[in-house]
Amino acid sequence: MRTSVALAALILAASGTVASAQPGPSYEGTLTDRQRQAEYTLDLEAGQIVTVTAFGQSGLDTMLSLRAPGGREVAENDDVAPGDLSSRIVYRAERAGRYTVIVRGYANATGDYGMEVFYGVNAGLSDQARSLGEFVASLSRRQTEQRFSVDLPAGEPFVATTFALSASLDTTLSLVNAAGETVASNDDRGDGTLNSQIVYQARTPGPYTVVVGSFSGQDAGDAALSMAIDPNVSVPFDFESIPRAVVDRYSGTINDANPDFDYPLNLSAGQTIMVLADAPNGDLDPVLTLSGLDGFPVALNDDRGIDTLNSAFAFTAPTTATYTLNVARYSDGASSGDYVVEVSNVDRSVVSQIQAQFENPVRLSGPEQIIETTDFRLHYTLRGRDRTTEDYARATADAIQRAYDVQINQMGWRSPVRDPDGRLRAYIADAGEGTMGYMKGIEVIFDNPQTPDVRERASSRTLLVIDNNLLEGRDDGEDPMRLMRATAAHEFNHMVQYGYDSEEGLQWLYESTASWIETATMGQDEDAARYAVTDFAAPQLCWTTTESGHNYGQWTLLQSLADQYGPRVVNRLWENAATLDGLETMTTTLAEVNTTIPVALERWRIQNFARDYAMAPRIDAAVTLAGGNKRSVGSMTGVVQELGAAYHQIRTTGARRYVLEGDGSVNMVGLGVGNGQVEITPLGRDGVFSDDGYEYAVVMVFNQAVPGQPGDCHDSRYSVATYDAQTGPNPVMSRMDARHFRTPGS
Repeated sequence: MRTSVALAALILAASGTVASAQPGPSYEGTLTDRQRQAEYTLDLEAGQIVTVTAFGQSGLDTMLSLRAPGGREVAENDDVAPGDLSSRIVYRAERAGRYTVIVRGYANATGDYGMEVFYGVNAGLSDQARSLGEFVASLSRRQTEQRFSVDLPAGEPFVATTFALSASLDTTLSLVNAAGETVASNDDRGDGTLNSQIVYQARTPGPYTVVVGSFSGQDAGDAALSMAIDPNVSVPFDFESIPRAVVDRYSGTINDANPDFDYPLNLSAGQTIMVLADAPNGDLDPVLTLSGLDGFPVALNDDRGIDTLNSAFAFTAPTTATYTLNVARYSDGASSGDYVVEVSNVDRSVVSQIQAQFENPVRLSGPEQIIETTDFRLHYTLRGRDRTTEDYARATADAIQRAYDVQINQMGWRSPVRDPDGRLRAYIADAGEGTMGYMKGIEVIFDNPQTPDVRERASSRTLLVIDNNLLEGRDDGEDPMRLMRATAAHEFNHMVQYGYDSEEGLQWLYESTASWIETATMGQDEDAARYAVTDFAAPQLCWTTTESGHNYGQWTLLQSLADQYGPRVVNRLWENAATLDGLETMTTTLAEVNTTIPVALERWRIQNFARDYAMAPRIDAAVTLAGGNKRSVGSMTGVVQELGAAYHQIRTTGARRYVLEGDGSVNMVGLGVGNGQVEITPLGRDGVFSDDGYEYAVVMVFNQAVPGQPGDCHDSRYSVATYDAQTGPNPVMSRMDARHFRTPGS
């Protein structure tokens, strides 16, 4: 057990102010079957605020309680927020004395834990933060808000944070300047709690007022308020503060009939413009793109901040030319509404000012540690919400470097865009509820400098994040190191993908490739096998369906292509994505191997039925029969979407004639399992198929139609009538290995 000496107590003054917060002791321990809880004592003064945080290691779900002198429980907490199994108590001592902190596991769980004590409010500030004071705001029906004065310096990030001391208190915060104008406000700080936080950078020094209220305007209770200057906090960019001269304004309405608009911009060499797009109504998510004379984009933005769907970019014209400004809606959706676009001349420095807002999107909760590998700089911390261990950090560094070595050096993928320091950036952090990791774009480069032989249209510089607690929310006995290595392969491949194209219209390609790459690079350290279950369960849905999980589950299509044409075909998909878009990406790639989308997709649907994959023993599923695994007798009916398949089990004996009615794009294939093989008999729309000699047989109805656009899926109804055969069966045309076959629906 590691401890340190507690610092001096903080005294609540008559004004309601407490002294600056300071870290206290930290502890480590283990809960066992023999010792289900641990107890620690704290000496507190009346009115003193203390923050106690407990966090489990290796998936332990902690619980905290605090007892006053005499043994009465005065505070308790299970989870800090939804998805965060840590525990936190923020408490103001009612009287002086020795308090007892108790750490337990949820449902008497056992395991290792850590606990940190902070005297005052732990607002998650960096080590370089300096406090401007801590206060207690008391709200009631008669006093619905409290105001606190503060003098702010110019150009330094100010952070105001509330922590409810009363159960269920939902606080709000506002910052008002000397002229009485509200310059910033917040309801929930975004960490899953009802606490509030404002981050603001004053342009000129002067007096401000922080207003603490409640969401309902009638809540009663106490809240602690922390105010500080923190040079390491990320400040929302204030576009309105940029000196500019407006040169053009455009407005219009984006909807299904008019999804985008183009405007010519005549720019001179060296001229720097800032373009702002705002949506005053509707749910419009506007996207701005600026293209040169050759049609290649030179500037692009979707969301200009984490709290807005509006867009903005700044651009310096390298040559005098007429550029094209495009205003559109985000491609993954059908948002609509009015837009207002403003084009202004600004100083050249604004380009770097705006980019700086996207450079550091991950802020670790404690002192930052760094591990450097050949190609990565990995950032992590041992404290706070993002805490990890040295062993986990080293293992993660090894895993992401291995992912690079295999995917780039062995499989021949193009290297992602690197940071200016020459390395790729990675973090270990709390990735969020149910998330094992993610990749995030930092800057659209357009043309990847790593690929001088190709001019990409939307290559981007990125970073990746691996979750610090991969067992959170799981109870399947998984090895966290195995999950970490699978996540490293998956998220690094997203970095690779963005080196080719961060705006690919065939969005299925992103998650399917990253899932496939887990199986291709990490062997048994993959998490993709369980994704395939989603698509096996609903094979009638179209390829590129937007139904949740299918973009992950349809990675088996890439494996099917790799089995037929070699793994290089997957690389070619992304190399083509650099210059093509949408279905053309797939069409062109398949043409290179002399096939088409319908032919390749029909083979994939048959391969799924046969489970003819080396990974099949790890896929705990078989395809579902049409009608939810009902055994088909006589006529067969159903619905199948573009490039989807429906499997009908044959229950009759001997040769039968099958006649299909429905959309002209739908056809039939007979599939018979026997002697370790699946025999494939094309039936078209009228054919004869016999189940003689087979252990199991189905008629697969396949829709050869290709969606008009990725995700543009529609139902096609069909019916199959059966008759006595007047001729012999259609010939078997090909076979697949059935060593891993499982009865559909099992």
